Amino acid sequence: MADDLNLKPGRTLDLFTGKHGTGAAGKLQSNAAAVDFPGDFAKLKLQIIRPVFESIGNQMKGRGHAFNISEEPGGKISIHIVPPGANQSIHPYDWFPTFSLYGAPFTRRIGVHGRNTRPNSSASSGERGDYPLANVSKDVVEKELMKFIGEIANW
Repeated sequence: MADDLNLKPGRTLDLFTGKHGTGAAGKLQSNAAAVDFPGDFAKLKLQIIRPVFESIGNQMKGRGHAFNISEEPGGKISIHIVPPGANQSIHPYDWFPTFSLYGAPFTRRIGVHGRNTRPNSSASSGERGDYPLANVSKDVVEKELMKFIGEIANW
């Protein structure tokens, strides 16, 4: 009976920590999908997200805007959009409207975040949804970024 009491919490903790017992060599096995997430997200940023940011950013640049793409060590990738006529030399890029995608390894999802506030205005920043890693495509990134740009059009 005592074994039954320890068995259920043990299984739950195994799910939480990603352990799935021991292999033939006695080594702990972990959830391979969770281990691969940082690499998969890095590939997604390189092959899909950054090219979409650059393409749309260059189109905006042709219309008088400036933009900057940044990545944080934790994996978040952002595009900062500087409206025409704004003096960007006195402000850091994160002072301007920013659209970001970030990875959540525990859930294997990509979060979408936008900050489209004007300086000294009421907040309009926050989560904009999330997608399973496998569902993030060029079309999804373009759709979300263009929706964000539409919101800041009158910035």
